[in-house]
Amino acid sequence: MSTGNMELFAKGTLVEVSSDEGWFTGGWFVAKVLDPPLPSPSTPGKMKFLVEYQNLRCHDGSKFVRRNCVDIKFVRPLPPPPPNDEQEQQRFEVNDVVDAYRNDGWWVGVVSKVLGEEEQRVYSVLLENPSRTMNFKSSELRFHLDWIGDKWIQPQKQNKMSSEVGEKRGKQMDAETNSEKRKRGTHVKFLFKGKECGGAKGVVDKIDAEDSSTTEAATVDNVPYQNQNLLSLESSPVLRFVQSLEEFQLMPQKPHFRPLDECEVVFREGLALKHMMTFVNVVKEISKLQVNASGSVMDSLLKSLPELESHGFNVKDVRNRLLDLQTMKRSQEHLQTKLAKVKCEIKMRTHEGTEINVELIDAIEKIKVLEEKKARLISMNEENDSETAKLKSSDSSLNEHIQNVEHNFAILATFPQR
Repeated sequence: MSTGNMELFAKGTLVEVSSDEGWFTGGWFVAKVLDPPLPSPSTPGKMKFLVEYQNLRCHDGSKFVRRNCVDIKFVRPLPPPPPNDEQEQQRFEVNDVVDAYRNDGWWVGVVSKVLGEEEQRVYSVLLENPSRTMNFKSSELRFHLDWIGDKWIQPQKQNKMSSEVGEKRGKQMDAETNSEKRKRGTHVKFLFKGKECGGAKGVVDKIDAEDSSTTEAATVDNVPYQNQNLLSLESSPVLRFVQSLEEFQLMPQKPHFRPLDECEVVFREGLALKHMMTFVNVVKEISKLQVNASGSVMDSLLKSLPELESHGFNVKDVRNRLLDLQTMKRSQEHLQTKLAKVKCEIKMRTHEGTEINVELIDAIEKIKVLEEKKARLISMNEENDSETAKLKSSDSSLNEHIQNVEHNFAILATFPQR
């Protein structure tokens, strides 16, 4: 962001703020700039903001959350609103990159389905973080824009999101395999990205269907796919051992291993067993997860599922379990962050309380001294009043005597001489 456009982030301006910490990661939240940084051409990347969120309140709900030292890379202007004719009812299409409003913020995702008609239309969106599909109304969505080089850029439509690739693969294969019997010369296309075949990555473009009773039987609706891969594996003692493991007893699997058709025969059994053991290890690792486990561990487990799905493993329950654990993990991290802030505030309040108590004790001592001084002054005042009253009484008596003397003096002075 250039410092020349800092007027977009002036004090009091509404902006959107993101973060790379806890459950805030990936979300954009409306906030007000309370203290913008001074432009610094020499160190533009070190500018920090003080902002106040407009929808996030403190745990007691009394005031909006304030956040200090927000890096400039996590601050952007409010995205422009849609044209006036689109504000009432925006229309989105499958594969549109959008922002969905949830948890008081905007989260990026891709439209995967459009459900309903007109006013009742609902959009199924595959969110990026957390990686899950949720339904939203049109009013809860907006087209995603990226703030790049002080400009708003709209990304192109996305064909797939990484976390849904496996699910789409499975559906595509089911739809094409469970069709009517293949005829001679028919080509059925399957796409497998990043599939390992004897240590090399490859893409299966098509499989030529043969017109034989074996092939026809394999493509009848609801009949599991059978090929030479499985026939050779069924006699494998290692396979029987793996299938006897607790993980396969709890979650029975019927993998088809279709991608292995493109591998050399010598590699197929080993690769099939590798995927079966991967499934076992994933289930084991999930069962051993602790709440303090690293988020990267869960991410790694999730990334392994599309490959298993492409080989026919049913990982729906495993994925849902991992996504739920991820959500709980983020919730725990968020609560821990809040707890740390609460403890920090308790420590600060305790320190302030100590200082207040010192001042209070000092004030009480001063009040005590003043009370004693007050009592002493009251006593002195009463004693003074008493003495004053006595003196006034003496004054009255003396005046009377003086008047008598003056009177007698006058009489004596005017008395006739003999």
